[in-house]
Amino acid sequence: MASEQPAGVEDPAQAHDAATFNQSEERPVSALASQQRLPWQLRWQRTFNALGGVVSRAHGGITEQFRALFARRMAAATPVLLFLGDSLTRRGLDINEYAGYTSVGWGLRLVHAYNGAADCIFRGLSGYNTRWALPVVRHHLSDVAQERLLLVGIWFGANDAAAPGTAQCIPLDEYASNLYEMLRLILERSHDASLTLTSERHPRRQQHGRTPPSLAAAPAPDASEANEIESVRYPRVLLMTPPWVDEEARRRHIQSSLAAERAAPDAHQPSDSGQRTESDRMCARTRQYAAACRRVAAQIRPRDRVLLLDLFTQIEQLPPAERSGLFIDGLHLSDRGQRFVYDAILELIAREAPELSPSSLGQFAIPWCDINPVRPQEQLAVYDQQRWW
Repeated sequence: MASEQPAGVEDPAQAHDAATFNQSEERPVSALASQQRLPWQLRWQRTFNALGGVVSRAHGGITEQFRALFARRMAAATPVLLFLGDSLTRRGLDINEYAGYTSVGWGLRLVHAYNGAADCIFRGLSGYNTRWALPVVRHHLSDVAQERLLLVGIWFGANDAAAPGTAQCIPLDEYASNLYEMLRLILERSHDASLTLTSERHPRRQQHGRTPPSLAAAPAPDASEANEIESVRYPRVLLMTPPWVDEEARRRHIQSSLAAERAAPDAHQPSDSGQRTESDRMCARTRQYAAACRRVAAQIRPRDRVLLLDLFTQIEQLPPAERSGLFIDGLHLSDRGQRFVYDAILELIAREAPELSPSSLGQFAIPWCDINPVRPQEQLAVYDQQRWW
């Protein structure tokens, strides 16, 4: 037996039917009102509605784009490029004044190029050969989180190739063995990274549509992106040969230094002053060490993770006047030499590891001009969801 509805209480079913009826009745009224509007009003309304839809879809797309752009990058700390070497690396961070012009080191130029994309760390050990440097290299490799390392530069050999009888000189075979051990230490600290190919290799991609590399496990890409993601093992190694030596300039520098020391007998004398010769570097000897460096690069496995920068050959092939202008004392670099090394490094990276070039790594923060000032939280929420350091 059906229960009676109490007085004053509306039946829910009837209320729903009434609401549905009222809505159906309102539609013709709204349509009639639209038909009574002037043509320019209708055109304006259609244009406004269309623009509103475009803006809404674009805003949603941009928001998702930024989330995808930075989610992988923010999943780990800022990547690191670590450079280990002797005084040629240490002086790469120098700013010096020479005859009225400023010399900027190759390392500082790299720091500027990678600013906002990666941390460039330099450990220059002045006067060190590979025998002394090996334990220090081992220490500094363990000092950096494995998943942060994308590239490790090794630049030793200028001191190993010093004249026989000097404190820095070590046998050629030992130099090669030490280099091999350094590379082995680096390559065994492997980790996977899913990198998006650069826009140069995919011209159809827009500048702001480029996704920077991730140092952590990335989600599986969809079908449209499957051909743009590469899984690579890092860190890569940038192995640099000792540079060509300007023997004549080096001889003049040594003679000048010895004359200054003799003129000041009470001054502090270097510990190796008794071992120093009129020329402590010989180009023919350094050529042998550069060749040994090339052999190590060819023998190490996996070979495809080693980038070889043959500075000895590149400098030797230059015209004599241009070649000599790269040095201040026959061994250490002038401003032109610093620029030469900087350009050579970036050219090699662009050619053999373009995903590690500054433009490919992208920025570790959203550019301010791309932030929506009205609703920035939607884009900046990625920093709350992922760890920063």
